[in-house]
Amino acid sequence: MKSLADTDEIKSRLDVVEIVSERVQLQRAGRNYKANCPFHNEKTPSFIVDPSRQSWRCFGQCASGGDVFSFIMKIDGLEFGDALRMLAQRAGVEVTFKEDTPDRDDFFAINGVALKFYMEALLSDEGISARNYLDQRGLGDNIRQKFGIGYSPKGKSSLKAHLAFHDIDLDKAVECGLLNRTGDGTTRDFFWGRLMFPIHNRTGQVAGFGARSLDDSMPKYINTSATPIFDKSRILYGFHIARDAIRKADEGVIVEGYMDVIAAHEHGYENVVASMGTAVTTEQVRQLRNLAASYVLALDQDEAGQEATLRSLESSWRIFNESTRGKSDPLFSAGPIKLKVLSLPEGKDPDEFIRSGNGEWEKVVASAAHVIDYLIPVVAGRFDVRSPGGKGMVVNALAPLFRSMDPFDMEDYLNKLANELESTPEVVRAALQSAPRPKANARNPKGNDRFRASADGLSPDSKINEATNDTKLDEYALSLIFGKPGLRFIASKISSEYFRRPEDRELFTLWESGGAVLEDEFTNALDPLLKDRYDFISSLELVPATDREAETDLEVCLKRLERRLLHEHRDSLISAQESGHPPSSELQDSLTKLDRKIRETYETVETPTRTT
Repeated sequence: MKSLADTDEIKSRLDVVEIVSERVQLQRAGRNYKANCPFHNEKTPSFIVDPSRQSWRCFGQCASGGDVFSFIMKIDGLEFGDALRMLAQRAGVEVTFKEDTPDRDDFFAINGVALKFYMEALLSDEGISARNYLDQRGLGDNIRQKFGIGYSPKGKSSLKAHLAFHDIDLDKAVECGLLNRTGDGTTRDFFWGRLMFPIHNRTGQVAGFGARSLDDSMPKYINTSATPIFDKSRILYGFHIARDAIRKADEGVIVEGYMDVIAAHEHGYENVVASMGTAVTTEQVRQLRNLAASYVLALDQDEAGQEATLRSLESSWRIFNESTRGKSDPLFSAGPIKLKVLSLPEGKDPDEFIRSGNGEWEKVVASAAHVIDYLIPVVAGRFDVRSPGGKGMVVNALAPLFRSMDPFDMEDYLNKLANELESTPEVVRAALQSAPRPKANARNPKGNDRFRASADGLSPDSKINEATNDTKLDEYALSLIFGKPGLRFIASKISSEYFRRPEDRELFTLWESGGAVLEDEFTNALDPLLKDRYDFISSLELVPATDREAETDLEVCLKRLERRLLHEHRDSLISAQESGHPPSSELQDSLTKLDRKIRETYETVETPTRTT
C-alpha cells in the first residue's frame, strides 16, 4: 500500500448509503436516510445515514457513528486492516499490505486442500474411531459439516502424499504447519491419528488446525504452530460463525475449548466462541468489543483458571486500568459492556451443561456473576487477610474499580467488600479513599520530548489557529495525545468520532484501550497499516512547551474537534427532517441540547504565558 491516504480513494469510490442498505432497511427522510439502529433494539428509528457527508450515526442508545469503514468494522466485528482489505477489493483499489507476502494466499489455499482431505478421511474406514467419538458426544452430520470437523490418518505421510498429488509445494506446507521437517531433512505429517478442527480467521479462511487425540496419547490437544497466517492469540474459535448470533443476542459467551463451542452450536446456542487457551487476549477482546453489550467468561475456575481469568480481566479487558476510564471505556461508558464470570462447579465443563438439556446451560449462563461480584471473593482469597496489611492489599487492588462506579452501586459493593473482609463499610470507604492511585507510565521509555523546535517555525498557537484543514487539526491533537502521556486524563474524556480519518479513529481507540503502556509495547501490537500512520504522527516536530501549555493546546484542539462533530450531528438531524413539515418536539429538544453543547465549546480555556 503506497500510503494510508489510499483510504480516501477507497471512500471516494464507495457510497455509504449503498453499503449500509445491504445490511439495514433504509427509508428516505428529507435529504438523509433513516432506519432502526442495527446495533441495538429500538422501535423508533434513530439511525441516520447522511449521503452528503458519507456518514452514519445512531442518535439513540448507541450514540456512535462514523464513515463506511467504521460501519463495516462495527457490524462485522472486523479490525481496521480486515475492513480495509474488504472495502479496497469492493472499490477496485489495488493495495499492497506490508504484512502480506506472495505466499499468503498460497498458505490459505494449502490449508483449504488439507481441510477437504481431513473431512474425507473422517468418512473413511479408518475414521470410524473419530466418528464413534463424535457420536458419543451427540454431534451429528450437520454440525460436523458446519465446523469442518475431520480426521488425520495414522499413516504419517498420508497428507504429504495427498498434497504432492495436488502439486502442492511441500516446503510451503511445512511453513503452514501441516508437515514437520525432521532432523535428517525429510518431511512427514504433523497431525496423525487425531480428530481435526479447522481454525478459521475472522473472514472465514482456514488459518490453522487444532487436533484432539482419540486414545490416551498426550498431549490431548495440539494445534498449528505460529505461521505467517496463524497466531492463536489473535483468533477466536468459531467467531466467523458466531458473530451474527452474538450481535443478535447482544451477548457473547467465551469458553475455552473447541468441543464446548461445537456442542453449544449443536444445541442452538450460537453466540459462543472459544479463546483456545486459558486467558482471553487483548487482540481477541478487540474483535468482540463492538458486537454486544454483555459478555460471559465461562472459563475453568480451578486455581489455574482463576489465575487466567484475573490475567485476562487485567491485561485484556483492562478493568483495573484507571487511566483509561473515560466515556469510551468499554466497561464504564454511557453504554457500558456488562462483563460477567461464570463459575462452573469443579470438575464440570460447559459441554456437560449444554448436552444435559432441560435448559441447564441457559440457567447457568443467567447465573453468571457480575465481574465485581466475582472479583471481591477471588481477590480477597489471594491475600492473607488475617495478617497485618492483608485487608489493605485487597482494598488497594480493587480501588480502581470502586472509583469508577456509580455512587449507588458503590454503596452496595462497599457492603459486600466489608462483609468479605469482616470489616465495616465505614472502614472500607476510608481505606478506598486513601488507596494510592497508579502513576502514569510514559509511552516513551527514553523520555524523549517530542515537543522540539518546529521545522516550519510555527508555534503551537499558530498551528491551532492555522489548522483549518481538518486533517491537520486531527494530526496536531493526536501528536499531543501520543507525545504527552500526562495528558491521558484529558484525552480519555473524548470519543474516537472526533477524528475524521478511519485510521486515526482506530489508533485513538487502540491507544485508549491499551492503557498506560510503554511506546514499544503499543506500537508492536499495531497492525502494520496503522503503524505507518502512528509513526508519522509521532514524528511531527512541535515547539517546546511546558506541561501546562501542552494541556491547554490539547483542550483547545479538542473543543474545536468537538464543535465540528456537534455541527455535523446538528446538520444530519435537520437534513433528516421531512420538508414541508414542522419540526417535531423531539427534534427541537435534540437541537436545543446540541446548541447548548456547541456553545459550551466556545468557553474560554485559560491560556498560560508561553515560555521561550
